[in-house]
Amino acid sequence: MERVDGYAPLREYALVGDGRTGALIARDGSVDWLCLPDVDSPSVFARILDAERGGSFRLEPTAPFDADRRYLESSNVLETTFTTSEGRVRLTDAMTLSDSGRLAPLRELVRKVEGLAGNVPLRWAFEPRFDYGRADTRIERRAGRWFAHAGASALALTLCDAGEGALRDGAVTGEFALAAGESALVSLAGTDREPAVISGRDDRRRDARPGRAATRAGPEVSSEGVRRPSACGRGHPAACRWTGSA
Repeated sequence: MERVDGYAPLREYALVGDGRTGALIARDGSVDWLCLPDVDSPSVFARILDAERGGSFRLEPTAPFDADRRYLESSNVLETTFTTSEGRVRLTDAMTLSDSGRLAPLRELVRKVEGLAGNVPLRWAFEPRFDYGRADTRIERRAGRWFAHAGASALALTLCDAGEGALRDGAVTGEFALAAGESALVSLAGTDREPAVISGRDDRRRDARPGRAATRAGPEVSSEGVRRPSACGRGHPAACRWTGSA
């Protein structure tokens, strides 16, 4: 896929959602549009409208690549396979659902990368811009996670085997590499005017339910083989009080 002045062709976007909001993800692995907490809320990523100031959440191999995509059957879970001269990796994107009655993020986008062949270096960039890029977005590191906030809205970025990242020029960037059989996970939890809830490692075993994910037709339809991934923290989900002005 070739971008022109930073913009991807509209035909190269796929949608993942949870019945309340949705993310547009380009074939090159960049989340270029996401409104939180709902589809009619202001954006946190809007690169599709403004390639320089809109914000995005990029994840891609460092070397030139080909990309093939598909939705897992009867689901809105997006699977992208990147092939480079060094190997292959699979990126799975989903917005999670939870009906377990336990504390869960208000909105959560999970990105899991799995090594399929060879050894593939990857890079990522987390560059949120609240309110269509108009708000003053602040990013800081707390308790091993990256937090971005503007007013009463916040995003928590949790990384598992994807490096720690470094903050520079308003974006957190990092690199990692995956060999065949290895995996990494990135979780993005959003909140608005309430405490931020961040998934714990035990969430990998509790489902939301096992194989449950939002479908293109609507939420809460089983998809065989799809499991709600967890973030990297140990134990139960944590609620972090976030204060800010509206």
